[in-house]
Amino acid sequence: MHRRILCAPLLVAAGMMCPTATPAAAAVDAECSVIVPAADRLENVFNLVSPSGTPAYVAGQVRNALAPLHGLRSPAAVDLRIRSDMLASQIDASDPYRPASPERIASDLARARQQLATARDYCAP
Repeated sequence: MHRRILCAPLLVAAGMMCPTATPAAAAVDAECSVIVPAADRLENVFNLVSPSGTPAYVAGQVRNALAPLHGLRSPAAVDLRIRSDMLASQIDASDPYRPASPERIASDLARARQQLATARDYCAP
């Protein structure tokens, strides 16, 4: 008697989980079609960044390159967007809570590059 009672909720739970697996995979593919080109643009802009001095307009280039990542929900896209935005804030000193310094620019650049590699790994076939 107990087995029948326990089996019904398990079957319902299994049925509910299976349909959600396919859309999640499709969402990853759809996001990767945005993440990879954005990552390429970000990498080009990151090459312009130097802890010893980067023109403030490069921050705008970083923000333009990461703009397509807004609205994406995968951890790879979100983390890349946040790290890239943190770097842009260091370049133009626009974050009053994190004063810009060469050390922070170097650290943020290294972390943004790390997230760039993570995003590419996430989208690798």
